[in-house]
Amino acid sequence: MAEDEEEQNHNRKLEDRHSPPVPTDDEDDVSVYYDADHRGLSDRHGDLHEADHASSFASDSSSSKAPSMASMVSGELVTSTTTTASDRRRRKVFHGLRKLFDETTPLKKKLKWMKRVATVKDDGTVQFDVPGDIRPTNLDFGNGVVSDHEVNGEEPLDVSDYQDLPPLQIVMLIVGTRGDVQPFVAIGKRLQDHGHRVRLATHANFRDFVLSAGLEFFSLGGDPKVLAEYMVKNKGFLPSGPSEIPIQRKQIKDIVFSLLSACQDPDPDSNIPFKADAIIANPPAYGHTHVAEALKVPLHVFFTMPWTPTSEFPHPLSRVRQPVGYRLSYQIVDALIWLGIRDIINEFRKKKLKLRPVTYLSGSYSSLHDVPFGYIWSPHLVPKPKDWGPKIDVVGFCFLDLASNYEPPESLVKWLADGPRPIYVGFGSLPVQEPEKLTQIIVQALETTGQRGIINKGWGGLGNLAEPKDFVYLLDNCPHDWLFLQCSAVVHHGGAGTTAAGLKAACPTTVVPFFGDQPFWGERVHARGVGPAPIPAEELTLEKLVDAIQFMLDPKVKEKASELADAMRNEDGVAGAVKAFHKHFPRKTSDSDIPIPPTPPVRSSIFSFRQWFGCSPFSHNYQI
Repeated sequence: MAEDEEEQNHNRKLEDRHSPPVPTDDEDDVSVYYDADHRGLSDRHGDLHEADHASSFASDSSSSKAPSMASMVSGELVTSTTTTASDRRRRKVFHGLRKLFDETTPLKKKLKWMKRVATVKDDGTVQFDVPGDIRPTNLDFGNGVVSDHEVNGEEPLDVSDYQDLPPLQIVMLIVGTRGDVQPFVAIGKRLQDHGHRVRLATHANFRDFVLSAGLEFFSLGGDPKVLAEYMVKNKGFLPSGPSEIPIQRKQIKDIVFSLLSACQDPDPDSNIPFKADAIIANPPAYGHTHVAEALKVPLHVFFTMPWTPTSEFPHPLSRVRQPVGYRLSYQIVDALIWLGIRDIINEFRKKKLKLRPVTYLSGSYSSLHDVPFGYIWSPHLVPKPKDWGPKIDVVGFCFLDLASNYEPPESLVKWLADGPRPIYVGFGSLPVQEPEKLTQIIVQALETTGQRGIINKGWGGLGNLAEPKDFVYLLDNCPHDWLFLQCSAVVHHGGAGTTAAGLKAACPTTVVPFFGDQPFWGERVHARGVGPAPIPAEELTLEKLVDAIQFMLDPKVKEKASELADAMRNEDGVAGAVKAFHKHFPRKTSDSDIPIPPTPPVRSSIFSFRQWFGCSPFSHNYQI
């Protein structure tokens, strides 16, 4: 009871601390995305998703109480004595950002400013705008020079990165669908080859898959089918409406509260003791950084979609039109996710980890700046951004060899031999809202273009035909690395693993994204000229699918797909991931064989607006 009172007093002090003056505002207090007890969106004030809400950084009014901006911006604002509408707009931008990233600002006000900055759309993505006349040069808070933010002195990954480490007990905390888990099975097997003991902790649905690969399995909470249904409906990690919040929060809590056991409990089958020496995780595990802090072990994060701020493209879960806002989009999305799970994380820290609660931004991305990240995609498809430093690696796609032991059914072998290469159409483990209608569109598109097709039924229940079609083969399950080599082109949801398999097989690709990073991969495929523009799942029509198939049948597109496949052929993403892990694992001391974890990063109250806008990292910071 005393601990509860102490925590309440501590949090109350944080909330009651004096915050910098803010402009007066005639509006009523706005709704918060999650209200105080996290029951959902506030009924009293309405929700955050109304289309008429402004999604710019500008507030509606300003006053003389606002701090002078003359010392905060460069250029004409410093010397001009005349205040223009453009000047006022810029000042409002800075004021909103200052409030967002000020730890002393009460949460309610912080959420109010968050609403001014960003709008959570009906599809679960985040939209925000930077005023059109804002340029990086206007975001200079000192005498820094705007640069292209290129990082020099990158350390290549080579054989020397395989340190002479003692055998480690490594736990992999992986949340997601089969496509999210599969690359980590491949990485885990390779780590095992290097003498490490590897436990892959993921959802119970994948127990047999993990064990059959020769890895240890430990069950995490959460159901990937429920997660997939949620993300298909909401297009991402953010809920699109009040009714979705309890579903996602229950899944997250089940996952988070199972993480500590995954790191230290004995093997559930053999009862052999286990204590993690290192943690590998993907971001949707949410609590991995906190477990690593409690256990004082190194953490390495790997992911199949961009999660590190860059000025080269926006966060995949955001909608940002202006390049000047790309880098900031990562912080906005991260802050919104954190606001929705902060109480779960702090309950987990207090009850399970015996750690103090963390405040607003100290528990989000800002606490990860010293954690190495590895990105699981081909640098030939998406090169490493110039503003990513040496602790961030693009390791390549990580393929798990399933084809070598696969024996296709005789009916499939015969059907393939009876005609030209087919087009594959499938959406993996994603639930489809109207499977009968979608199946009809697929069949009609194949018939219209004169193509044969393989339809993967998947979790979505595709393929219920009124009568059999000789140009259509219905498939339950088949390794992509075998199947796509038999196909002329592929149509799929755009998961990173499926995209990788199609490109490796030199298949022109049409991406029909449902959520998350899938639109990002669809855009990358289109930018490389190996597929048409992505078609959002809810916008797929017969006409659009016919056009997409015809695009893929163009010999020039096939030629580009072959060129990309040739470039990817020499990549070994699994080796790259293992090298990155060894490279960034803390070095041994001279008198001990036990690697020492890095010192936890010191959380600073200094925030560089210029850095988040992709400007020079060497300019002055603005202390808040």
